[in-house]
Amino acid sequence: MGRRSNSYFQFKQFRIEQERCAMKVSTDSVVLGALARASHQPGNILDIGTGTGVLALMMAQKYPVADIDAVEIDKEAFEQARQNVSSNKLGARIKVQRQAFQAFEPNQSQIYDLIITNPPYYSGQLQSNQTNINLARHEKGLNFTDLWTGIDRLLKTEGVLWLILPPNEMEDFKSLGKEIGFYSNSQTLLQDREISKVHRVIASFTRKKPKQSEKTALVIKDANNAYTTEYIDLLRDYMLHF
Repeated sequence: MGRRSNSYFQFKQFRIEQERCAMKVSTDSVVLGALARASHQPGNILDIGTGTGVLALMMAQKYPVADIDAVEIDKEAFEQARQNVSSNKLGARIKVQRQAFQAFEPNQSQIYDLIITNPPYYSGQLQSNQTNINLARHEKGLNFTDLWTGIDRLLKTEGVLWLILPPNEMEDFKSLGKEIGFYSNSQTLLQDREISKVHRVIASFTRKKPKQSEKTALVIKDANNAYTTEYIDLLRDYMLHF
């Protein structure tokens, strides 16, 4: 699928307008949303850096009774996410808030069963000259230490964190998490094709150390440039043409 430059993206149960967002709907976000799951039926979910609001809406579809908070610092993305949430029936249980995650305080000091995020990355690479893309893609706005500090504060004892990062950044993130008592339960290695390098890792984290961390691969396209059966099956509930 890649990143879509269209002004909107139509899913089976909701529509995402995205003309005001630096980061468009992408394979990264929809695979993360499809894979992410709580350890039990969640009452409260948090989406950090919601962007278009796609992950919050995917969680609303997956967990029909959960209340969802979505946090976004960028003004244009916040307005877009709020528009997407208000114009889709699934958005009734989603609250979009504009602020830095470091300063986020949920109502009534609630904490979350599930936290999901497609966080900043490429901290060591050349930055774009567009501020909103820098905030979305780099650690300039939210570094991994601040991210873990907030997650530790806001995730329930039995809660689960799901996120996606490039392989090197994921190793850095895992190391920081281990220092404060978080362990990776599962990793899905994302490849464009079977012969391609792994370009993203989707991982889940809990405070309970697993006996063995699951590791699987997900190949998006086959040798004929068609979507693989595994990819179609994963996204069948969400993607319009699957």
